[in-house]
Amino acid sequence: MEPRIAGIMYILITFALVNEIAFNVQARDNNNKRRAKEKTGGFQKNICDITDRDSKVHCYCENTREPRNASKAECWVFNGGIPRDDLIWQSFASQPTLQTLSFNVRVDGALGYVPTKALHYLQRLRSINIKYGNIVDVTSFAFANLTNLKEATLSQNQIETLQQYAFAHLPNITTINLEDNMIIEVGTLAFYEVPKLQKLVFTKNNISSIKDGAFQHTFNLLELDLNKNNICHLNRRTFDGLANLRKLDLRRNRIYNLTEFTFAELWNLQELLLGKNDLKHISERAFDGLSQLRKLSLDDNKLASLPKGLFEGVRGLSSLDLRSNELHALTYDNIKPILDNLKPQNSNLLLEENNFLCDCRLKWMHALRNDTKSQNTKDSLELVTCKLDPPIVSSAYNKIEPVDTKLDYNQEILHPGLSIETSDDKKNGTENLEDLKEHGSNEISSSKKEIKRNVLKIKPEALPCPKEAEKTTEMPPHVIDPVVPIQNEMKTFRFRDTMSISHQLHYSSNLVSWGVCLVLFFI
Repeated sequence: MEPRIAGIMYILITFALVNEIAFNVQARDNNNKRRAKEKTGGFQKNICDITDRDSKVHCYCENTREPRNASKAECWVFNGGIPRDDLIWQSFASQPTLQTLSFNVRVDGALGYVPTKALHYLQRLRSINIKYGNIVDVTSFAFANLTNLKEATLSQNQIETLQQYAFAHLPNITTINLEDNMIIEVGTLAFYEVPKLQKLVFTKNNISSIKDGAFQHTFNLLELDLNKNNICHLNRRTFDGLANLRKLDLRRNRIYNLTEFTFAELWNLQELLLGKNDLKHISERAFDGLSQLRKLSLDDNKLASLPKGLFEGVRGLSSLDLRSNELHALTYDNIKPILDNLKPQNSNLLLEENNFLCDCRLKWMHALRNDTKSQNTKDSLELVTCKLDPPIVSSAYNKIEPVDTKLDYNQEILHPGLSIETSDDKKNGTENLEDLKEHGSNEISSSKKEIKRNVLKIKPEALPCPKEAEKTTEMPPHVIDPVVPIQNEMKTFRFRDTMSISHQLHYSSNLVSWGVCLVLFFI
């Protein structure tokens, strides 16, 4: 009997011990869950597994139902505005391994800020993309502590302002895309400690002001896109810090003037796009310092002439686009510094749709047409036209002919297929030679019609030289530039300034001496 009682007691004691152990294990698990809940903000929904229709955010993830394991999520934002402290952002703690995250906003105003609270949990994030939001301001440190982030795209979000340190302390970011927003100004500290940033896109904004030194902390930037903005003015400090930049896109702005050393800091620039601006004047030294430049586009501007030495500082240039300007001449002196670069097969010189006058300053086009291996250059040269206004041109070139004989003065230069453009109305199209004969030269003179011809269809020796034209080989007089030069030019200019001052002093002393002599003579 006693052994039986002892066995029962043993069983009871064992059962009690097992219960105690189980209770302790459960309590420990509960404590662990509570700590985890406190650490993640007290919100335990899996962002990749939200089925509630009333939820303001729905995400579709890879490895959807495997907790804490998704690498990519595409989230849709619904149901009106979301407060910055909404608990939905804490649910992103359920997927700490996310590397790619995108937000597509379906309702205007549904997302008016960068969701920094959500990004705080995503230390492995490499790419963030937010589209169609209503983010007026990108606040300071909006992407703070995302040390693995490489790409940030905030296109089409109505952004107006980039606050100081908007993109700061991002050691691995390489691309920032702010396309199609409403940014007005680029400030000095919007980009700070972004040492690996290589591409910065501002296409289609309202930028009219770039503060001096705005890019001084993006010293490894390779490509800067400012296409389709409202930039009017640039100066030599606009691009401070961009010594490694390779491509600068300034097309479709409102730039009307390029002053000395505008791009002087861009020592490694290879491609400069300035098409579709309002350029009327370019300083002779505007491109100084761009020794690595290979491509330059100045198409669709209002340039009537180019300084003779404009391309002296860009002797490596092999692609030049001057289409759709108002150029009346492009001389051999203009093109001489880069002429040899325009002969290889991969080079480009584009000159159509200008206002060239038919004179000997265009002779070099014939030689280039024969020497170049670039089909693009050949095609462009064959389309280049020049203008003759018979009575005016004849007078200018000292070849006055009687105007009462029909077309006698034009027989040597006209040929079938000649196009006639009216200076008063360029939309009148072309007239053939038979129409020209019917109207006669008196009507041409009275209506001021201009005769357009393809330059390459006029023999070089037949191109007249205006008597007032300067020789194309004549060097322009040296004028000391009032702007302090850069780099290795500093000593040269200081020497020139010193020499100029000493020369002036010497000249003044000579005048004084001469005046004293005259006084003594009369005495």
